[in-house]
Parts: sequence; C-alpha cells; structure tokens
Amino acid sequence: MMNTTININTNVNKSNNQLFLKTLTSIWTLTNVTLSIIISISVIVYVIIIYISKKNSKKSFHVSLVLTCNTSITIIGSCISLILMTLSSIGGDRNIISLKSIIFWGCHIRGYLAIVFVISIYLSYILQAAYRLFRIVYHKYKYLRTMSTFIYYILIQWILSFVFVLPLLFLNKNSSSYIIYLSEDFNCAVSFTNTRGIIFLTLAVYILPLCCVSLIYFWIIYDIRRKRKQSTVTSKLRRQNKRDRSVIKRICTVMIVLWTLGAPISLFLITFITTGYLHWIAYRVCSLLMSLSFLFISLSSLYVTPQIYKKIRILFGCVKHHKRHQRVPYSININIERERRIESILLEYTSFTDPIIFN
Repeated sequence: MMNTTININTNVNKSNNQLFLKTLTSIWTLTNVTLSIIISISVIVYVIIIYISKKNSKKSFHVSLVLTCNTSITIIGSCISLILMTLSSIGGDRNIISLKSIIFWGCHIRGYLAIVFVISIYLSYILQAAYRLFRIVYHKYKYLRTMSTFIYYILIQWILSFVFVLPLLFLNKNSSSYIIYLSEDFNCAVSFTNTRGIIFLTLAVYILPLCCVSLIYFWIIYDIRRKRKQSTVTSKLRRQNKRDRSVIKRICTVMIVLWTLGAPISLFLITFITTGYLHWIAYRVCSLLMSLSFLFISLSSLYVTPQIYKKIRILFGCVKHHKRHQRVPYSININIERERRIESILLEYTSFTDPIIFN
C-alpha cells in the first residue's frame, strides 16, 4: 500500500514538472514571436517611409528594401501561425476553455499555412541571394535586377510556397493528409512518427531551399576570388583581404541562422528513427527554437540592411564623421573601386556598414 502511494505521488510530481516545463517553454516561445512581429512591423513601416520619401523626391527606390520587406512579411506570417499553435497548446495543457477553442479554428489549414510561411522565409532568402548574384556575377544584364522583375519573382515565391507544401495534404496513405491532430500537443502538424511525411517536409521545406542559397553564395565567393586572381594589381591590399574575410564571415553567419531553423526537426527525426523513442517535449522544443530563429532573423534585418542600420547608429549617436574619399594612386584606383562595388552588393544584407550603391 505504501509503495503504491509513493508511486502515485512520484507520477503526480513528474506530471506537474512536465506541465510546468511545457508552459514555461510556451511562454518563452510567445515572447520571442511577439518581439519578432514588433521588429518586423517596424522594418516594414520604415521601408514604407523610405518609399514615400523617395517618391516625393523622385529618387530611385532600391530593390534590396523590397526584398527585406518581403522577408519581414514571411516572418510575421510564421510568427502569427506559431502564436496560434502555442496558445492552443497552453489551453490544452491548462484546460483553459477560451484557448482550447483555438484548436477548432481550421486546425489542419493552420498547420498547412504554418509550413507555407516557413518555406516562404527560405525562398525569400533565395531571392536575396539571387539579387546579389545578378549584381556581381551577371552585372551586365541589368534587366535581371530591375524592380519590376523582382516583383514578379516575389509573386512566384509565394505561389511556390503554397505549391511545394500541397503534397502534404493528400499524399499519405489512402490519399489522406500528413498533417494530423497531435493530441499531446493540441495542434495539427506533421507527426515525427510519420517518417515519410517528416522526411518530405525536411527535404522540401528545409534542405533543398537552403542548399540553393548556399550554392548561390559559394558561386558569388568563387567569382570574387577568380576575378581577384585575374587582377593586374601586383600589391595585395590589406584592406581588401580584411573586407573579403568579413563578407564571408557575415554570409556564413546568416546561413548558420537559416540552417538552425530546421535543425531541431532533423535532430528529433534522427533520434526517433534510431531509437524509436520520441521525447515528450519534442514539439515544444521545436517551436521554441523556431521562435528563436525568427527573432534572430528579425534582428538581422535591422543590422544587415545598410539603410536601416545607418539610421539606428544615428539614433544612438554611434556615427563618426569621416572622409568618404581618400586619394589613392591612379594605378590601383580602378581595382579598389571595383572591390568596393562588389563589397557593397554583398553587404546589402550582411554588412554592418553603409555601402556605396551603384547601378
């Protein structure tokens, strides 16, 4: 009798601890996505202000700002989906009727849209990488990087985001959906126990888009290296080497953040396939790490977009006045200007300085 009582108390304590950790994880997730939404909306508002000022002054509006705004919209959509899922989980855990009702708000559709917005983030970064590719490697073909061209690219991005995820709705056994209701998480998503569905999700939404982004950046870096080797300048400028290292470092930083976004899914998938065991907090940890990734990407928009970062530095009084032009020997002036132009393109999303924009 005593042993039975001890076992019951142990199970109750264990259940309470699990419930506490789930709730704590959910609250942390909500905090992250709320901050991400605030930052992303601020970026969009700033882009709109720039657009209005450029329009009034009849100056050209840069494509990079449109791409930044597009990425911010994808983050906002992803965060809203994650907020609804997290509130539904809290309602189920704590038996809060008002929050539990969210479960019935088109559960499967919300699960589908959540995946659509996540893949949109990756596709938006493909557009950003393509923009730099067109301006560095294919700089002679100006029609590839015009505003109207990239508006079409953005429309195609959103169409592909919905199309890529469609197989999850009907390619399961008996033409059923891979997106199912998860009773332990009080949400609709692709279950880790469905190996086919989670592998398809990982490949289509995560690995393939990021491989495309990585290949484009490697292509750009290779082209820069090749052109630098073919340069007629014999002296190696320390400033050029330092710039090159910083460019590569910042590109790698952005790529690490993007790869991190889907790393938890891959980790739990490998664990389940090898051991057949799925941890009780797996879905909550995935949501938390995804929210952290959303927050990092949102913050990066403030620092890696030169126009926005410059305004932040001015706001906090961090800008130091310095001469913009230096006298250099005529023999190396042309090569330095070419290096600056290439650097300015690469640092449009990865720099902490204000680049020289050129057409």
